[in-house]
Amino acid sequence: MKNKETTRYPGVFRLDQAKYWIRAKVVDPRTGKHKEIDRILEGVTAHEAAQQRDLLINETKNPPELTKKVRVGEFAQSWMKSKTLKLDSSTARTYADALEKHILPALGDLYYDALTAQDVQGWIDGALTRGWTSEKKGSKRISKTARRAYTRDTVAGWFRVLRTMTRDAMATLSLPRDPTLRIVLPEASMDDEQSNALTADELMAFLNAMQTSYPQHHALVSLLAYTGLRFCHASALHWEDWDETACVLRIHRKNVRGKLGSVTRKKRAPKEYPVLPELAEILSAHRARLDAAAVENPDLTKKGYMFPSSVGTLRTPNSLDRAWGSCLAKAKISKRFTVHGLRYTFTDLVRLANVDAVVRRALTGHVTEEMQRHYSTVGLDEKRAAIRGVLKLVPPSPTTEPASTTGSGVSGGVSEVVLKIAS
Repeated sequence: MKNKETTRYPGVFRLDQAKYWIRAKVVDPRTGKHKEIDRILEGVTAHEAAQQRDLLINETKNPPELTKKVRVGEFAQSWMKSKTLKLDSSTARTYADALEKHILPALGDLYYDALTAQDVQGWIDGALTRGWTSEKKGSKRISKTARRAYTRDTVAGWFRVLRTMTRDAMATLSLPRDPTLRIVLPEASMDDEQSNALTADELMAFLNAMQTSYPQHHALVSLLAYTGLRFCHASALHWEDWDETACVLRIHRKNVRGKLGSVTRKKRAPKEYPVLPELAEILSAHRARLDAAAVENPDLTKKGYMFPSSVGTLRTPNSLDRAWGSCLAKAKISKRFTVHGLRYTFTDLVRLANVDAVVRRALTGHVTEEMQRHYSTVGLDEKRAAIRGVLKLVPPSPTTEPASTTGSGVSGGVSEVVLKIAS
């Protein structure tokens, strides 16, 4: 039997004594298309069914604003799930560590729309002043040592993560304001501006010390120095990636915390890299040394890594720590210099060799000139040479009259200039 529409309430169909079927067709303002309302209600009267129908129509025509308040910690969970799909594993881990260990313990319980710049500034100031407490194991129990301060760059890195997440939250949650605006960090100290790069003479002394004292690391360090490759790309190389006939290294993968992955757009690398005879000789000697050591330790060459660890697995940067510090001391280099500093050094050296900027970016994998400049350390001698070159192109006119030595010691002094302007 066909259900009949009630005459008093359009769009309301009676199914039995206390069950009604409501229907309606409404234009959804978000899409401009018709949206159908179709629902069965039980335990209601015809009047109540009609009221429910009118309510659903109004909600469709005028959708209510999202009023659910979201905490910073709740948004961070969904945000990281989305980011993990788009970032390489190393960057995602950096984001997660900053959130879990530093940002959320201080700000995670606050509702995002209630988070203020004062809250963010207070968190940053607290991190800088409180610092952290290191621990070391004693003979009987763990004893705490002196409290250490976080560096400005460390805290700035956490803040960048919060700022990136907040800008996404601005769009997702329709936040009324950005709580990361006008946040102040201490000015970077002069020590922070110290170049993480070596001069040509310093690099030569450092490589010689490595070759003499730690020959097992010499080939890897030389490859980093003469190619500018990132450690993650160099440490993932297999011997099959080296085409000795074509004198080319092919970069296919990266090593992040002992896991292989593909080269990403974020951290690019040249697909092919030329290997000159001097570097080829170093690599060949390294291969012979590995083959000889593999007689007693077959694991060294089992997986075909070009630069395996002592047990044949992928290497990590800290595997160079002991040799690195020792060779810096032997080369009489007292300034801060890291493994990644070899990439800065290479960028400087190819610029000093007058290599074209396009070729430099092709060698280093830098996409923009801005990033190329970031990795360049222009010294005073280069600046002086550049100014000298300009003077050669546009030599100044010779001085025809000696400068006056009266008054302030400057011909036409400040007082004279002021008088001329006043007149």
